Amino acid sequence: MSDSALVKCLRGMTPREWYELLNRMVFFWVTEERVNNLLEARRYRDGEHTVITVDTASLLEHHNGRIKLSPINSGSTLYKPQPRGRNTFLPLTDYPYADRRKKRGIANAVAELAVDYSVPDLLEHAVRVERRHRSLVVEVIYEKHGA
Repeated sequence: MSDSALVKCLRGMTPREWYELLNRMVFFWVTEERVNNLLEARRYRDGEHTVITVDTASLLEHHNGRIKLSPINSGSTLYKPQPRGRNTFLPLTDYPYADRRKKRGIANAVAELAVDYSVPDLLEHAVRVERRHRSLVVEVIYEKHGA
């Protein structure tokens, strides 16, 4: 994330406040396409990465009050940084999903799902853990029985 680009797109916050906001959340991509785009990006394509796939319904059920949605990749300022600030992350009940879906389609209606502070019971929601190089699965580390 570029501080100079961040200053241009931040609304009502300092870069430090933005970083603090991001650092107290656990982030999830909401589509496989977004995961693959990240793994194919120049900065990440040469390494191997652990990808945890979770049961979204289970995660929502157990952490509903702490889940927020974002319409943008909140950590990206490289290409056309989108405006962002305190209202970037909205609770499920306040997120304008229908409007976003109409304008951007299902795949782009939500960019990120974030959980405040931590997900200490992540394994309960995990259905698969893989080691990947780019979008290629190198090794399946864990798979929930019946998944």
